[in-house]
Amino acid sequence: MRVYTHFDNIALAPIRELVASMPRPLNGVVNLSSWHGTTIAAFLVDNGRSIVAVSDGKVSEGQLLYAASLDFPKVIEVDRSTVMLIAGAAGFAVLYSKILKNWVETMERVREERLSARAKVNMLSRILRESLPLAASGFPVVAILATFDKRKGARIFLFTPDGSNVRRKTYAILGSGKVSEASLLDNWRADMSREEGIGYAKKLIRTAAQLDTATGGQIFIKVLDENGVESVDGGRASE
Repeated sequence: MRVYTHFDNIALAPIRELVASMPRPLNGVVNLSSWHGTTIAAFLVDNGRSIVAVSDGKVSEGQLLYAASLDFPKVIEVDRSTVMLIAGAAGFAVLYSKILKNWVETMERVREERLSARAKVNMLSRILRESLPLAASGFPVVAILATFDKRKGARIFLFTPDGSNVRRKTYAILGSGKVSEASLLDNWRADMSREEGIGYAKKLIRTAAQLDTATGGQIFIKVLDENGVESVDGGRASE
């Protein structure tokens, strides 16, 4: 157990160094502008046997939400059965996804077995909890973890900036494009086929882009099932 704790501490060291060097917000004012700038979603299809994970590719900066990038990948493969969708402060979100990915790879080598979905969920919660001072300083990150294992099947977890998480039984959607959640609820069906789910994922992002100026660019899609993770071309939000 001490060995495993040692690896956890090594994995979390970059965040602790960032927190230690982070200046305090002036006058206690926190800038939450980094909340804006993305749409991420994951939902079950094929009667719960598969997950479709989708995001736009737009990253915005400044109060006017200037487009810093239109092809920034926010659906990140952690391993062959897990993807992490990120929203919020883009640079920190990518760092957290890399920490989780490296930790999973290391622990599976050390333990010589596949990690459970719960172990990955708990570690991502720790990563976000350790970074809470960064979130309070204006760099919040929210995330969705989509996983598949043979024992418990396809599952979706939603994470808030403080590391709290909840399992969503059908879908999860986060980011400034969450305004399109009503569309997801109105049109989603558990018995959607894989192909229908991919088409619906594209429609979801394009609808969000019409309602939210911080959503747009490339559409990134990954599908998880018992065979692993597959990337699918999503086209553009403007199509």
